[in-house]
Amino acid sequence: MHYYIFSDLIIRLKLAYKSHYVSIKVLKNKFTIKFLYLLQKIGLIRGFFFLQNEDLILVYLKYMNGKALINNIDIISKPSRRIYWTLNFLSKNYRKHNFAMIYIISTPKGLLTQNDILLKKNFSGEILCKIKI
Repeated sequence: MHYYIFSDLIIRLKLAYKSHYVSIKVLKNKFTIKFLYLLQKIGLIRGFFFLQNEDLILVYLKYMNGKALINNIDIISKPSRRIYWTLNFLSKNYRKHNFAMIYIISTPKGLLTQNDILLKKNFSGEILCKIKI
């Protein structure tokens, strides 16, 4: 159930940014809330709030000069094929894409970006998605 809701969130974000929507509604669960807090911390969404008497979250998308901040967002790890990267592989891949990609990684410390992991240099985890800016 957790991956179904996460993949639904990713697909809704992708389509909403391509269609230039101002906001979208997504299903609410703990993992979605953590993911949205991380996107807000990075600055890729304006914010979100919980709708009363519903299991939905209203997410406000962010645009800069009429252009979407997220060009593309893709799911990497799936229930049938989980992808784990080591710290060494993550640093090589980070330099290869010339800082144009943000990877969201599920770690024992919670959801983090590759920047957070490369700065702390003590753990790695499951790669959930990549976001092209």
